[in-house]
Amino acid sequence: MADIGKSISESVSFISTVWAECDLLATLVKQELGSLFGGAPVSKHFQAEGDWIERFKTDDHGWVYVASAHSLPLIIKPKRSVGAYLMFQISLAGDGIALVGNDQPLLHVGFWNEAVDFEEFWMGFPLEEEPAAYLDEGALFRWPVPGKDFTWWTYSLRLAEINNVQDVWKMIVEPVKALLLGESVSDALPQTLRGVVRYCPVEDEPGQYRVVQ
Repeated sequence: MADIGKSISESVSFISTVWAECDLLATLVKQELGSLFGGAPVSKHFQAEGDWIERFKTDDHGWVYVASAHSLPLIIKPKRSVGAYLMFQISLAGDGIALVGNDQPLLHVGFWNEAVDFEEFWMGFPLEEEPAAYLDEGALFRWPVPGKDFTWWTYSLRLAEINNVQDVWKMIVEPVKALLLGESVSDALPQTLRGVVRYCPVEDEPGQYRVVQ
């Protein structure tokens, strides 16, 4: 019994440490992404409006956090009101990592029309069939925007491979900048970029995807 008790205590301590690290990472990502909107060329097209919106998701028992999400309201110029959200979602368990062949925690990065709330809007698998997403270069999910020349999008990273500020810039800030400015997926998320999740659709399972890299 003593061994079981020790395992419980160690597990709780480990979970606490993991979430402390996730919190530090989230603070760093918000800081570095926010810097994109302080100068050209991103600031010519987008303006950050207000603070990051934070939401958390617990397990089915409501006792352990399994995901956190952070959404930054954006004005798409020349509009003057919020029309988009830059988001990232840290998923340790649950449908946020429920890709076939995946056993890793993930960090999803997206440009959406709504803030993540874990009630109606969040990144999870299988994807909703409506509106239908399409996969660009095996790495970026896109959702068409009627009447617009841009799409909503999301890509995913293996959380454990993001270890320092250099990783945040290479895997998150630079790809986000490229995608916001309309660059191709092959340029924004090249095959050589470490940590990027590559997918393929699962046959006969609408909205479900398999990890291929």
